[in-house]
Amino acid sequence: MHPLLNGLLFGLLLCILIGPVFFALIQNSIEKGFWSGFFMAIGVALSDVFYIVITYFGVSQLVESENFKMWLGGVGGVIMLVFGLFYLFKSVPKTTVMKNTNGGKHGFKQILKGFFLNGVNPFVLFFWIGIMSKVSIDFEYTSNQAFAFFTALVGTVFIVDVLKSYFATKLREIVTARFMRIMNRTVGVALILFALRLLNFLLEGFGIQLFA
Repeated sequence: MHPLLNGLLFGLLLCILIGPVFFALIQNSIEKGFWSGFFMAIGVALSDVFYIVITYFGVSQLVESENFKMWLGGVGGVIMLVFGLFYLFKSVPKTTVMKNTNGGKHGFKQILKGFFLNGVNPFVLFFWIGIMSKVSIDFEYTSNQAFAFFTALVGTVFIVDVLKSYFATKLREIVTARFMRIMNRTVGVALILFALRLLNFLLEGFGIQLFA
């Protein structure tokens, strides 16, 4: 199968995996508008590219270290926990929430938010290591073929994330303050659950296990 088509298929596979970024992107787009979600999607894509580059140059060897997994999970868990608590206790004005704000003026902030929210999740790194192994061992792609594959993959994920943001903004007309409170708490709880799963890596190193 052609590398571009393979990349498209793997990109679609990644798109249907629901993680913390999925919830945050939808919430961000509904509250702050399309451009806010668009720039956040750019940050997510840059984070994916960063992981692709470092896995390409052999960081997968580090992940075989239990200490690396433990501390990466701990750091990622703490950062994601902070995000989760922020959303959980975030206040929503009683007046109409969905104003047509210019999310684009905070573009760099949203890029950083997307980059770190995606980047601190060790499961993202593990995913890319698995994909890199598939490309190197199973597909046996050349450098040019691998470039085409990952370009198609990241491009597909980015386009789908932008579409998520676009259609999420269409909900703004019917969104109420009560809905946003529920949305914020849903995102907060989801991020906290993901954070606890990551912190489990750190706690296991000290003989404590939150999850089986």
